[in-house]
Amino acid sequence: MTQLLLTLILLSFAHVCTADESHHVQQLRELAGQGDAESQFALALLYEQGEGGVVRDPTHAADLFLQAGKAGIPAACLYLGIKYESGNGITRNPTEAARWYCCAATKNWAMAQFLLACLYEKGRGVEKNLIKAVAWYELAQEQGYPAARESALRLTAEMTAAQVESARSLGAGLLSTANCSGL
Repeated sequence: MTQLLLTLILLSFAHVCTADESHHVQQLRELAGQGDAESQFALALLYEQGEGGVVRDPTHAADLFLQAGKAGIPAACLYLGIKYESGNGITRNPTEAARWYCCAATKNWAMAQFLLACLYEKGRGVEKNLIKAVAWYELAQEQGYPAARESALRLTAEMTAAQVESARSLGAGLLSTANCSGL
């Protein structure tokens, strides 16, 4: 009997939450349409995942991420980088991926720093540059990003002392958005 009562209570709360989410989605759509970048990003997440009563639509999500990214929302920049790198809902373009990772990386987002370093290490979308790769890996490492330390150590083991010093001196200057224009 107690289990049945608990189940009924949970079901009634689920209905309330669903109704709130629908209202929440309507508010997000309204604010996003008015140009609110944070709402554009939140709505993009719903379209990306197909949640909150929103039908999954990676292409529409990409459009909303783009609007939020252009407004400088770091998480939107990161998502755009991932979408351009993977080709999910958008044409695959590693150069654009690097540009959007850089947008988030210069705002001190560790995951974007790590992913941008990977592109520099492999020369995907950017010219291969191990010094920049190490500099970005070390910035991500400073924030405790998983695998950044190992990646930086792996690369520095193959570099000269002068190259390692060059990477370390470059690191602090990378957190300027000006570094994204000339990838």
